[in-house]
Amino acid sequence: MNILHLLSWFPTPDDPTLGNFCVRMIDALPEECHSVILSVCDGKDMTKSFEVKEIPGAHHTHVQIYIRPPKINTIRKLKMLRMYQYGLKYIKQHFFKPDLIHLHVTYPLGQVALLWKNLFGYRYVLTEHWTIYQPQNKDVLVGMLKHKIVKIANNAELIMPVSLDLQRCMEGHGVNNRFQVIYNLVNTDMFKLGQPCIDSPHHTGLCRNDMQCRKKRMLHISTLRDEAKNFSGILRTIERLRHQRDDFELHVIHDYDAPEFKTFVKEHHLEDCVIFHGKKTSAEVAQAYQKADFFVLFSNFENLPCVIVEAFASGVPVLSTSVGGIAEILSPERGILIPQGNEDALLQGMIQMLGHSSEYDRQAIRDYAIKTFAAQNIGQQIFETYKEVVIP
Repeated sequence: MNILHLLSWFPTPDDPTLGNFCVRMIDALPEECHSVILSVCDGKDMTKSFEVKEIPGAHHTHVQIYIRPPKINTIRKLKMLRMYQYGLKYIKQHFFKPDLIHLHVTYPLGQVALLWKNLFGYRYVLTEHWTIYQPQNKDVLVGMLKHKIVKIANNAELIMPVSLDLQRCMEGHGVNNRFQVIYNLVNTDMFKLGQPCIDSPHHTGLCRNDMQCRKKRMLHISTLRDEAKNFSGILRTIERLRHQRDDFELHVIHDYDAPEFKTFVKEHHLEDCVIFHGKKTSAEVAQAYQKADFFVLFSNFENLPCVIVEAFASGVPVLSTSVGGIAEILSPERGILIPQGNEDALLQGMIQMLGHSSEYDRQAIRDYAIKTFAAQNIGQQIFETYKEVVIP
């Protein structure tokens, strides 16, 4: 089966982690799927009008078209659309004629998928990760944008939201289509249990080769975009917790720079307990989970965060707000749910975790992740939806 993937979010040289979860989903598809990603983006210092590069992936080829961006935005949009048309022709000449288009995130690339459906009869399925459907964004998803997004979603053959909560949010905006929830995935070979540390005075902690086993480790991984992740709320709570005890550290892995948060940490003398690590490779992130006693997320809105799925695969219990689809997967056996924005509840959750995180059955948490989110299982689920559409 030949699948052409359109990603509204995709990795670029300037932002190599953008949409990487979409790429992981594509690489999880079984061998029967021949996958090509097509994307168009601005190039730097280009003398040509455009340039095509074929970038090999784990189980896909990424056809990346770089354009010399026009200064006028309207002309740029038209040129990008023309380049997607060129890209389709290129793929048909060099790879295959697509059996199906897989659209990842409705907008803006859904405009291309819908155009191809109307012009050439190409059917498309949609995987949705976007939080724009959430109630917190009700003032954003309005007017012409809402009209376009709902039209694109309703013209898909089938929609695969990453949580049941997201499906309900989409339906609340007028999306009336066939749904099948397919969760985000995790590489359970990379994200796995850490080794017990026999030198730890707790004897139940995880091996920390780069520090003495004295303090419990909280781990937070995100973009640190505060409107969604509410990292400022975590820091305020850490400051309160620091007045009560000093037996912990918060380790932060983040995609973007965070000068305002680093300033807060310095001004409130939290350097000894809040450690910023910046960007890390997937292998380094996996190691960070193995060293963590628990993972903390205090988001204002989410769908189904990959970081929680990764924590589970690593056997790490989670303290998180109950937003989006998180309550669908975070049970008392795997951690603690707290209300969105409630810093008192976050403080009590941290105290509870610091005292009892070692009591969680880490192997049982990992077993749940393998059963529910393992890459090969998710890939097979997606392949089955392809077959429903292509071979009715």
